Amino acid sequence: MTAQKNRGRRAAAAAAIAMLTLGATGCGAINEQATTFQYAASDGIVLNVGDLNVRNLLIVTKSATDKARLIGSLVNATDAAQTLKVELSTGSVSINVPAKTTVKLEEIEKILPSAGVLPGSRVEATLSVGSNSDGITIPVIDGTLEEYREFVPGGFDEHSLEHLTPEPKTEEHH
Repeated sequence: MTAQKNRGRRAAAAAAIAMLTLGATGCGAINEQATTFQYAASDGIVLNVGDLNVRNLLIVTKSATDKARLIGSLVNATDAAQTLKVELSTGSVSINVPAKTTVKLEEIEKILPSAGVLPGSRVEATLSVGSNSDGITIPVIDGTLEEYREFVPGGFDEHSLEHLTPEPKTEEHH
């Protein structure tokens, strides 16, 4: 009788282990792993226009009507210089990217007349390199996040954040 109990216990233990194994791996069997998704891990957009790699592109401005600055990186891994043209309804800029070079827009100023939309929105744009072009939307931000304040055309105004400061509690609130 003892041998039968041991066999029964071993079978029950094996079944429990099998169920745990299936339970732990079952999600991966029917759902794609999140670590296999490629995405932009920052505030800007990532895309390729022709052979030019556009990385973390975004626009920094004070308002919909103030000057707007492009920031991000342009990577040209080819043997020929390329020119990226960024067109918004409010204007356009062209950026030359020498062969086998990365141009960091934080190091050079590329200013548009305005973004045409409020910070926190996305603006429709066309990015072109030679005969290749893509219609996209670019995030527009202001200096609310400290890391972007130095890029706000005309400088960042601390007073623009006053509306974000909570009011002090009065005595009637406990």
